[in-house]
Amino acid sequence: MDTRTLRKQHDEIGETSETLINAVIARDRLEVARCRWRLARVLIAHLAIEDKWLYPALIRDGAAQVSALAQTFQRDMGGLAAAFNAYMLEWTEDRITNEWEAFQTATWALIEALDLRIRRENEELYPLAEGEMALS
Repeated sequence: MDTRTLRKQHDEIGETSETLINAVIARDRLEVARCRWRLARVLIAHLAIEDKWLYPALIRDGAAQVSALAQTFQRDMGGLAAAFNAYMLEWTEDRITNEWEAFQTATWALIEALDLRIRRENEELYPLAEGEMALS
């Protein structure tokens, strides 16, 4: 399995997440808004590919180890798309302005969950999937 495109998306998501965190720290509301929408653009498409196509394919067609790991990832981290959508809907511009500290906490929690998923996919799942396909 060729995961280069997914890994490139991970890089873009990571860069945008870092920029978002820096904007939150700087209290730069305009940059926060830009980053949130930039992150939404790439993340929603990326998670749809993984959650709707990649994980089910690996669970269905992968070797036992790959299938089991994909099931674990889907169970443990498959709710990230819904969590991100809720974050985007709940944190309106007015609410961000009125509840800045809570917004910071929510943003850091979301980015930590996102970073964990990306790291685990890059280090655990993708190498197994790539190795399996190289043997096929």
